[in-house]
Amino acid sequence: MLTDNRGLAITCANQAALDVYEASLDDVWNYRLKAPKTLKGAFEHDPDFPMAHILRGYLLSMLESIVVRPKMLAAVEHVRAYLDESQVREQLHADALEALAQGDTRRSCECWEAILASYPHDLLALKMHHHQSFWTGQSYVIRNTVTGVYDAWDASIPGFSVVLGMMCFAFEECGDYVRAEHYGRRSLDMNGEDLWAVHAVAHVLEMQGRIEEGITLLDRDPTDWADRNPFQGHNWWHLALFALEKGDYDFALKIYDERVITSNTEFFLDIQNGSSLLKRLELLGVDVGDRWDGLVEYAERQTDDHVLSFTDLHSCMALAAAHKDEAIDRFLSSLRSFADTPDNYCASITNDIVIPMCDGIVAFEAQDYAGAVDCLWPLRERWSPIGGSHAQRDIFTQMLIEAAIKAEQFDRARTLLSQRLTVKPNSVGGWRKYADVLNAIGAGEKAKMASLRAQSIH
Repeated sequence: MLTDNRGLAITCANQAALDVYEASLDDVWNYRLKAPKTLKGAFEHDPDFPMAHILRGYLLSMLESIVVRPKMLAAVEHVRAYLDESQVREQLHADALEALAQGDTRRSCECWEAILASYPHDLLALKMHHHQSFWTGQSYVIRNTVTGVYDAWDASIPGFSVVLGMMCFAFEECGDYVRAEHYGRRSLDMNGEDLWAVHAVAHVLEMQGRIEEGITLLDRDPTDWADRNPFQGHNWWHLALFALEKGDYDFALKIYDERVITSNTEFFLDIQNGSSLLKRLELLGVDVGDRWDGLVEYAERQTDDHVLSFTDLHSCMALAAAHKDEAIDRFLSSLRSFADTPDNYCASITNDIVIPMCDGIVAFEAQDYAGAVDCLWPLRERWSPIGGSHAQRDIFTQMLIEAAIKAEQFDRARTLLSQRLTVKPNSVGGWRKYADVLNAIGAGEKAKMASLRAQSIH
């Protein structure tokens, strides 16, 4: 029996196939575009290679679209026909992939957790768990899973820097920024081009309002990441967030046009990054022109493609911002039907969380600001199950703040702004809105101080 780079037994016909498989995993850890092409080479040496088929299914799953699910299930069928019950780890990977193809994220994570309990060096199981539990918004699950295997790792084991990057993000999402940065910087010291570690450190800096450091980390020549997959666009999105907090809206638009949305693709991150950034700009009074149009085209094509609740909400955001009433009706009708899907994580939160949030978004764009507050206010501490990070979900808080202001519910707006500015004190737009709210409730002296604070941020 052959063993992989981390000493795990693996079912494979020859070392040549295994070497190519390991090279493809290295591409995956580094978000390289060529990962699927590299993986094809493994099949040339061993067409039946079980973990290569599993990895192909996992790569398809990362497109987050129902279109690829038949191919994912075909990979499972092939592997099941080839393995016997003694190959427990690989069988559990097949179980995880099957559950993923059915939208049962909870069961997938249970399979990966079972693998990691016995095989803590299974970096693929760890990475997949990290990715999928992120889309359920379970910060402590993300942290506990990676810390649960961390004692088995050290710098002598290939992929240790990848584990450090996951440690960084996990601690950041749990609010432990000092420890998060420690692990993130260690990861970058080992591999400065690890996009996930760069991303994780950017989160730390964003949550602490360290704007200039964030810009320094992310503002690099785009050609540096020319060989990376569309995840690079999310890191550019983070760069735009730093520009927004600083008040440099022209730079944020430039980043949107040149790096975040360079083409109208079918990749789910495009609609998330694009809708979120455009709405943030509009909430700050910036005219975004016709930039919603491309996102609307995507959203309309994906009406029935319910894989991530977070994507559904951003599709709704694009349709509502462009006032596509008929498309919104079709989309909401599709969501209501999807909510009845059994054993599907996203379906399970659709009626109680996703649809009410969509109703709030639609009300906001229809200028029914009181209605938007009615929908979003009760959910403001409950929307982590939609997935995404604290930084990503902040767009819904920003929409609620603006709705409260325009509905003249200034006490609620003041409360929300006080919360946000206490945590993120270096936000030009936040302090300006706070000044407006304070003036509206008759706190003129405090309003002046808020205005001065906005002016002091460069």
